[in-house]
Amino acid sequence: MKKYFYLLLSLWVLSCSTEEDIIDNQTTDINKISVAAKNSNPVQLVKAWKSSGSYRGYTSYYHKFSVEVSNLAYDKEVSIYHERIDGAWDEISLSYTASIDGQTELWTGEYVNGAFGATQIYADEFVVKYVVNGNTYWDNNEGANYVMENREGALFAKSDLAVSVDTDFVSLSYFPYDDKNTLNVTVDVKNLAPEKEVGVIYTSDGWQTQKYLPLTFRSIWSNGPFFTIQSPNSYNVERWQGYARLDATEDEVEYAVVYRVNGNEYWDNNYGKNYTVAIKTYN
Repeated sequence: MKKYFYLLLSLWVLSCSTEEDIIDNQTTDINKISVAAKNSNPVQLVKAWKSSGSYRGYTSYYHKFSVEVSNLAYDKEVSIYHERIDGAWDEISLSYTASIDGQTELWTGEYVNGAFGATQIYADEFVVKYVVNGNTYWDNNEGANYVMENREGALFAKSDLAVSVDTDFVSLSYFPYDDKNTLNVTVDVKNLAPEKEVGVIYTSDGWQTQKYLPLTFRSIWSNGPFFTIQSPNSYNVERWQGYARLDATEDEVEYAVVYRVNGNEYWDNNYGKNYTVAIKTYN
């Protein structure tokens, strides 16, 4: 039977700033872990992605995670605490990616296992772990843990997240056949209504001029023969994609994504900094 990982958050106590929680883990040497509970959780899973597939004996597993943490001190550790197939639990370390507003940081990381005959290592459940100032904080999905099977695509964990660029599938490429550059952008959106519009606002001249690229809904997402994701998936997240042909001199593009649905606009502008993609050069 599947092993279960329990995170029991302690009761709020107004006269104390922290309480200790217990994590009962019968499959590892760690039987009790101190968890600090604050009036607001300083760690939040933003989004996660899981995909896998096999082609002619080559099997691939790909997981990636984005997490926001409160910047409580310079020295900190952020990781995904993930259940294994054998019932044990591993830590997948995340790395500092950016400061969001000086008080909050974005940390990201991934797990990749691709080889001929590769086998599945990780099961479905995971939580987020944040260690800082001698305290350990958890995002355990309000006690339910996060649960994702392989090939599920994107999970939006943050409640106000409605649109998110997948920068792994954004590129600016030169095609010598017609001496043009091609901008490719891939975006995930929460399926809030059947009628919607997703597009990219972009510029190659520092916003002296700007252009609009409408994106197209993808009912099936396939990155080669290894990954096939249904859209919308079980988390009601859809994948949208599009490309624009640019002049060969436009070798760097700044962009943001807008999602219009139910009379509202949602933006992913990289926390107000916009995204940038440039032509890759190889020596």
